[in-house]
Amino acid sequence: MGSQNGFTLSAFADEISPDLDIQVKTLARLNVPGLDLRSVGGINVLDLTLEDLQRVHDACAEHGLHVQAIGSPVNKVTYDPLHEAREFDRLHRAIKAAHRVNVKRIRIFTPMVQEDRMDADAARVIAWMSAQRNLAADEGVVLIHENDDRYWGAHPANAKRLMESIGSENFRFAYDFANTVLQGYRTLKDWFPWLLPYLDTLHIKDAIEADHKIVPAGEGEGELVDTFTWLKAQGWSGPLTIEPHLAAAGPTGGFSGEQLFEVAVNALRKTASEAEIHV
Repeated sequence: MGSQNGFTLSAFADEISPDLDIQVKTLARLNVPGLDLRSVGGINVLDLTLEDLQRVHDACAEHGLHVQAIGSPVNKVTYDPLHEAREFDRLHRAIKAAHRVNVKRIRIFTPMVQEDRMDADAARVIAWMSAQRNLAADEGVVLIHENDDRYWGAHPANAKRLMESIGSENFRFAYDFANTVLQGYRTLKDWFPWLLPYLDTLHIKDAIEADHKIVPAGEGEGELVDTFTWLKAQGWSGPLTIEPHLAAAGPTGGFSGEQLFEVAVNALRKTASEAEIHV
């Protein structure tokens, strides 16, 4: 259920419901073929058993879906050398989960760094991420770094330095429109075109900076239509991963519920249509 333009749909299905059955049935009903696995039954993907993971894989297959990515919380910690080994171990767990559900993409972050330490700690953060990139290469998976609005790599200058240092086929980018707006940046002025060679996935939610509010695609300042139009002209292809956060947003995820999730899907399709993209 991709598109002729190479844009495909996926979603963080725990935004719909904690219940796996409701997640997959809703995705199937709305013709969203990909599931980004972040949690099931309120249990984070890193804590799911191998049996749980197999159940997700089988439920997707039964409904004509596939797991698109592991939505891990790896590196969602403050920068501290004492945290590095633990996050490396957590990445190992995310990789085992990816192998179990037959997927290569694993969403990760960079650690949080104090505002006055952004430059001073940059080399250490990049070294931290480089070790994880090397593990990904050894394991045959692709780490996709998200610009979450509270972490080092959310700032374009930091992200550019990171990707130019260690970007590779095993270390790519998941660009989030809303997180950009909430940090006071803008998509086309601050992130493109330099991000294009590293771009793997677009996380779809929008935001209004002044209200610090997350809104459906096209209703905020994320510049989604212009970005889709530009990416189409560049020949880019990849997943549009719906992450609405319309009812709640927290440190390890968000929630929308079935009704607001459908609002988010419809808003994305309308926005994509304005860019003459059909998904």
